[in-house]
Amino acid sequence: MKKKYESIIALGTKDSFSNSLNKRIRLLNTYCLVWGHVILLFLSLDVIVGLVLETISQNTITLDFFDFNMFLTHLYILILLILILFLNKRFLFKPGRFVFITTVIIANLYASLIISPGSYIEYYFLLISPIAITLYQKKITSYLFLAIGFLCFLTPYYIYIVYPPDYVDKLIILETACIFVVIHLLVNYFKANNLKYEKLLALERDKVLSDKIILEKQEAELRELNEFKSHFFVNLSHEIRTPLTLIQGYTNQLSFKDSDTENKQKATIIKEQCQQMQDIINSIMDLSKMESDQFQLISEPVDINSFLEKHFTDFQSLFAKKNIDFVFNNNTLKTTILVDEKLFSKAITNLLSNALKFTPANGHVSMNTAFTDEGLKIDVIDSGTGIHIEEKEAIFNRFYQVKNDITKSQGSGIGLAFTKSIVNAHHFKIAVKSSFGEGCCFTISIPKTFVNSTVNQSSTKILDTLDNIEVATTNIKKQSKTISINKKQKILVVDDHVQMRVYLKKVLQNYDVTEAENGKEALHILQNNSFDLILTDYMMPVMDGEALVKQLKKQQNKTPIIVLTARTDQQGKLSMLRLGIDGYLYKPFMEEELLINIKNSISLYKNVIEFDKGKSPEVLKSLNEYADKFNTKITSYINQNINSPLLTVDTISEYMKVSRSTLNRKVKSILGQTVNQLIQEARLEKARNLRSEDPFASKKQIAEAVGITNSTYLFDKLKERYGT
Repeated sequence: MKKKYESIIALGTKDSFSNSLNKRIRLLNTYCLVWGHVILLFLSLDVIVGLVLETISQNTITLDFFDFNMFLTHLYILILLILILFLNKRFLFKPGRFVFITTVIIANLYASLIISPGSYIEYYFLLISPIAITLYQKKITSYLFLAIGFLCFLTPYYIYIVYPPDYVDKLIILETACIFVVIHLLVNYFKANNLKYEKLLALERDKVLSDKIILEKQEAELRELNEFKSHFFVNLSHEIRTPLTLIQGYTNQLSFKDSDTENKQKATIIKEQCQQMQDIINSIMDLSKMESDQFQLISEPVDINSFLEKHFTDFQSLFAKKNIDFVFNNNTLKTTILVDEKLFSKAITNLLSNALKFTPANGHVSMNTAFTDEGLKIDVIDSGTGIHIEEKEAIFNRFYQVKNDITKSQGSGIGLAFTKSIVNAHHFKIAVKSSFGEGCCFTISIPKTFVNSTVNQSSTKILDTLDNIEVATTNIKKQSKTISINKKQKILVVDDHVQMRVYLKKVLQNYDVTEAENGKEALHILQNNSFDLILTDYMMPVMDGEALVKQLKKQQNKTPIIVLTARTDQQGKLSMLRLGIDGYLYKPFMEEELLINIKNSISLYKNVIEFDKGKSPEVLKSLNEYADKFNTKITSYINQNINSPLLTVDTISEYMKVSRSTLNRKVKSILGQTVNQLIQEARLEKARNLRSEDPFASKKQIAEAVGITNSTYLFDKLKERYGT
């Protein structure tokens, strides 16, 4: 009923209307409802009282008491009230308002002069002015209705006289007028105050909404910054742990028994990894410089040709390893620029490193210099993944990384930001042109004031057209990879870090090792080759370890998989374990630990192969069906008894009618987990669902629902498992 009344009161309102208009429409609807209910109440009382009195006095019912004229008047008014509500529903507020106030005036005149003269009904005209004040905005309109109300009030006394002369003589017109005016002014005063407070309230509401929007925006920014920070530290951990693994591994391999050449090679690799770690630390130090945005530039004239040629030479071998054509086109011979060589070198290095990272094998990268009307420009152009239009501005923000398969495992998100800071500190400009999937072009523009050329631009353009001028352009030819094949046990090593693959090949020298840079390349190799074991990194560009394992499991590939990772979080480990991998090792790891894991996994894999060998497809199908039934049976039992603290390995083994050791062996071989892991995973999943269904449920209730007595332990595990 309440909702019905609310819907009637809201007839004719719109969100597009002003608050003031909607309020007046609601008031008009409310007046109609109240008046209609009063009419129905009076009619009901008249009938009930008349029936009772007639019954008492005459002991019979004749309906002589019924006033037909009064009934018709009330019926007429009810029809008009319904008409007003209909007009409001059709968004015709002004006609409805006019009909209402006219009805009030006519009804009161009719009642005071004809239906019930001399009953002081004319005093209802005191309400005309307040009603007009609430329904009209303009003050002149309310004053007009004040005058109309006062004149209507005087009608029974001076125009259509219904009172005795002595009573009329007692009426003091001035006092009566004062009463009308005072009531009018009081209502006007309260309306003005109400409007004032409504405006203040609206301002406060707008302020609250504005603050809410600001807070939501800040919350989103903080959440995004937190994601950037988490991503930054995960990648940083990955980049530090990989060199640590190599340093630890090669340090353990150093031996006085080995030749000097072998030890020197190992020492060189250790030195390179130490340098890589130093570069990472320098990046963190660069971050602190970016915070203050202050650089102490030591600018000096630098030969741009020699400067860029050195960077070109440094990166040649790196691009060659990825089979990328790397070209340097120098069109600014005999030119010097005024820069801080050390800092500007970092800017160029960052741009080339980005090109190396995002350009796929068989791609193309060029570094070009040329004169412009404004001065000189340096372009680094690649045929890599490119950037979405909406991300162009953001790529120079600190911690920001373009969302793609490469940045998931590499980078810190400060390289380009630091590059821009360096360029801006020199009063140069940096810009990027890119389309997604079509590569990038980073351009550093150097104003003329910082450029000193001994060869004018026009002569340079002429020289460019001559065939006998040697342009400093070098192409790196693609190198083919060769993989030796022997009868050793075959292992596929999947890792994006070149030195890590080299190190693993040394550790796995008793195995036939095939290399892949990422999961996608590994899947391509697996199409035509089989292996005894797959050793994969977790975090890689293009396709990471988790995506690779999912694809292999989807293809029902039974090859054992061991994951090496720099991630130390439990969530990453559990994600992999749920996929059914055979081993999960943290970097840095012990060589012996890795070799033992490999040996055991291959041994178990051989047993599975031997077990399957010679069995018909029907038998294998039967075994798979048995595994499915076993899985369904044990999972169903765990879910049915999840709320019992007595759910243990022993109770499940009793239900399955097998020994504890047999149960563990079967569960491990079929589901890739121990029974305890299976129980815990089911309880955590159930607890997580309960929290989602009822956020107000207490920790104790949730713990009891999943059969765990210690709620603190449960929620610690939930946080460890799901991060919330």
